[in-house]
Amino acid sequence: MKKSQTNRRNFLKNTTLGIMGAGMISASKFSAYPKQDEDEHQEMPVVKEYRTLGRTGFKVSDISSGSPRSEAVLRALLQSGVNFIDTGEAYDNGNNEVMIGKVLKDFDRNGIFINSKLYSEEKKFNGTEDVLNRVRKALERLQTDYIDCVQIHEVTKTDDLKEENFHAAMEQLKAEGRVRFTGVSCHGSAHFADPEETIDKVLLAAVNDGRFDVFLMTYNFMNAPLADPVLEACEKKGIGTAIMKSNPVMIYEILDGYVKRMEERGDTIPDYYKTFHDKYLRQNEYAKDFFSNYHYKSSEELIEAAQLFVLSNPKAHTTCIDFRNFTDIENLLKLSGRKLESSQAILLDHYKEKFGYLNCRIGCNICAGACPYFMPVSTLMRYQYYFHIKGDQKYAMELYQKLGHARPDVCQTCPGYCEDACPFGVAVKGLLAMVKEDLELKA
Repeated sequence: MKKSQTNRRNFLKNTTLGIMGAGMISASKFSAYPKQDEDEHQEMPVVKEYRTLGRTGFKVSDISSGSPRSEAVLRALLQSGVNFIDTGEAYDNGNNEVMIGKVLKDFDRNGIFINSKLYSEEKKFNGTEDVLNRVRKALERLQTDYIDCVQIHEVTKTDDLKEENFHAAMEQLKAEGRVRFTGVSCHGSAHFADPEETIDKVLLAAVNDGRFDVFLMTYNFMNAPLADPVLEACEKKGIGTAIMKSNPVMIYEILDGYVKRMEERGDTIPDYYKTFHDKYLRQNEYAKDFFSNYHYKSSEELIEAAQLFVLSNPKAHTTCIDFRNFTDIENLLKLSGRKLESSQAILLDHYKEKFGYLNCRIGCNICAGACPYFMPVSTLMRYQYYFHIKGDQKYAMELYQKLGHARPDVCQTCPGYCEDACPFGVAVKGLLAMVKEDLELKA
């Protein structure tokens, strides 16, 4: 596959957007970056660094594609040298794999690493044949003879790692040449079951299991104390690491107007939320000086520093980013091959100190054991991440509606056991109030 530097106009010409029209690629309103003029003659960035994905031996681009949003964006990424694509049978009901398959046929298949995932129903597969059939269907959707890695999707506890139906099927598929490697994806414990099993405990158990070749895991400047030991263990055992949720920055502006909207609806505003919001307002004033002192003009630069934090760790082999449009490609792919500067590291440390209370360390799950209502805090915060950071509002709301557990309503009268248990000082009750405000359908 030829990887040459090109520009936006050529990308439009060489992709389906050349037929559909440039108006189809306007930046999402949820994008962290401002929309740029589609007629600007700008060179598109290319991948500058490749790393060995553990014992797979595959040289993977340091920046890779999370679940692709469109054929055009995926095609542009592959032309820029991205060669790792993350997907799964559950993404868009299998249609994400279908879309990838349409694009793959125009590229050198052997130069692209496909990582797909299988959900287990209630953390169990319905027999070896069930796993075999589902992988074969994925192969058909992807229009490929083999999948580089098949993972158990969203492992929540160590017992999930021992699913023998999955392992038996993988052995057969490897013998047939249909699957090359296996792995796990993990966000930590999903609900109140086994709350003592934090994300690091689950992944370290996966390391010790010895049968998994690639991890899809959360790593960022906020959760590094949890993730670093896992990355270290993976390095020693030759396990490849693909990073998700590398941007933990809950942009502080999102809190603007929460109380105002509640007041306009005539809602009763809990005292704890007023306290949380007042603290936010004070911190927001501080933020103006904060950015000014570091000569940072926008959250865009903070997000860039957050991404470079991950890219600077050689144990994090590839960072999966959800590129939504060409603007995202221009602003994020240019980070390939770069490392975090000392001034940026200081910025992140300062941000974590002053604004870390707005960020739940997804997968930590320490507070879950303290909640008398078995609130799935980490899961709710992950849905909020989808809502604000990824811009997947509809998806986040759908996941929230499916929860069969306690909702944040009960938090209004709770003294805050979760906050007492949190070692990071996260304002859990206030953030859960935001979850309720954002994700709950209003009458």
